[in-house]
Amino acid sequence: MTWKQIQQPRVAEILEGSLRNDRLAHAYLFAGPRGAGKMEVALHLAQSLFCTELAHDACGECLQCHRIATGNHPDVHIIVPDGASLKIDQVRALQREMTMRAVEAGRKVYVLEHVDRMTTQAANSLLKFLEEPPSGVVAILITENSHAVLPTILSRCQILPFAPLPAENIAAKLVAEGIAPGIARVASQITTDLVHARELSQSEWFAQLRNIVIQLVQEIKQRNSLALFTIQDQLAKHDRLKEELALFLDLLILWLRDILYVQVGRETRLINSDQQDVLQGQALVWTQTELLHGIDVVMDTRKRIERNANAQLALERLVLQIQEG
Repeated sequence: MTWKQIQQPRVAEILEGSLRNDRLAHAYLFAGPRGAGKMEVALHLAQSLFCTELAHDACGECLQCHRIATGNHPDVHIIVPDGASLKIDQVRALQREMTMRAVEAGRKVYVLEHVDRMTTQAANSLLKFLEEPPSGVVAILITENSHAVLPTILSRCQILPFAPLPAENIAAKLVAEGIAPGIARVASQITTDLVHARELSQSEWFAQLRNIVIQLVQEIKQRNSLALFTIQDQLAKHDRLKEELALFLDLLILWLRDILYVQVGRETRLINSDQQDVLQGQALVWTQTELLHGIDVVMDTRKRIERNANAQLALERLVLQIQEG
């Protein structure tokens, strides 16, 4: 992977330019949502500093790049929270390490994950390094919540914001890894986190949840009690459904929206593209007004679940409200 292949083009452009002009900052704050590739970029920056094959970039193949990728480089250190937070002892150990001579190439790179979880003592200790950084040291601070980082630390870092990965990029990555395109597209709409999307798409439970959605949407239109029985039966069989009800409702919204897309001739926008035949069949028995009402009901139910409403009662209410139109 090179800078041009990094999924955060603006961040890649800034860092590559800094390397080319020898204007790398002594401290960066990578801020953005989980799964946006912050650690990936941090490691690529480290590799770019040590790579023996490319200037200002990383080949990913040389010994130096390989050692960094596998966590075995003596001058690249990754510090993660000890338990719930980054603690003062971890930062002190880091400071002692910083004062030691680099083993190779006269450079050192430190990556600190979840800096928003630092204790106050740890944050104050880190601040001392940021105020008087040792020569040749680059610190990369990573956070999902920059608002929780001390302003004094923020002011001493170059802040690089990371945007959520576009859904199509996540889906493409999953498909390249062998995930079925239909499931990959659905997972990429559920989360902006590539790791989470991968976990979902590889889970049998995720596929099973979607099947329950398809069955429920079919039965709701039969105007009888079958849909209620399905809800009761699935909740009785799967305790996990109660735990992941928000995911189930998200899948239901995507499915109803896809039926709407079929009705208005926008099949190219389908998320459940591998189920187009089923969607076309269901599109014949739903009206656009019913679909829009159904989506509103599901969204309202999701809010109720967030307020700890009873799962079974909330789902039964959802079915009845959609059937009543």
